[in-house]
Amino acid sequence: MKMNMREIRTKRLLLRPFRESDYDDLFEFLSQLADDEFEGYPGITWENGREHLKYRLGSEEFYAIELTESGKVIGSIYCGNRDFGAKEIGYIVNKRYQRQGYAAEAPSAVIAQAFREGAHRVYAECDLRNVPSWKLLKKVGMKREAYFRQNIWFRRDENDASVWKDTLIYAILENDKGR
Repeated sequence: MKMNMREIRTKRLLLRPFRESDYDDLFEFLSQLADDEFEGYPGITWENGREHLKYRLGSEEFYAIELTESGKVIGSIYCGNRDFGAKEIGYIVNKRYQRQGYAAEAPSAVIAQAFREGAHRVYAECDLRNVPSWKLLKKVGMKREAYFRQNIWFRRDENDASVWKDTLIYAILENDKGR
């Protein structure tokens, strides 16, 4: 089940493939995460940030979240293929555009598209301490399915030891009510 990268339009957003011209906006929101305790983007610089754009260009798993009114890219949403008809989503929204409903609007549209294209289940993983993220997942209709203890790490401490995180798994099934 491969999801074709098509544009998805919502009331205020255009979800589309990334372009070279998106670099300034991409760097703006990724650089906000350099010291973020919930995301794995330490050490983002203007130079190495281009690798993050290169990774997204041409990918069928990353959508640029563009404001239709201004054309500004305010974030990205990931929707990757997993086994058994499942999709995993993840999202980043520029801190200047948070708390305006965009972070719910984009995943809701991607989830709906995934189901239209045959997905059985869409899930997301988030840090247990990232309360705004798991509240957003509930808001878009996902249910908490699991709590994993120290199952992932993004960085190392000053002694080069992995800094483990506890995570939650939220998911929605194609036949769940209230989508």
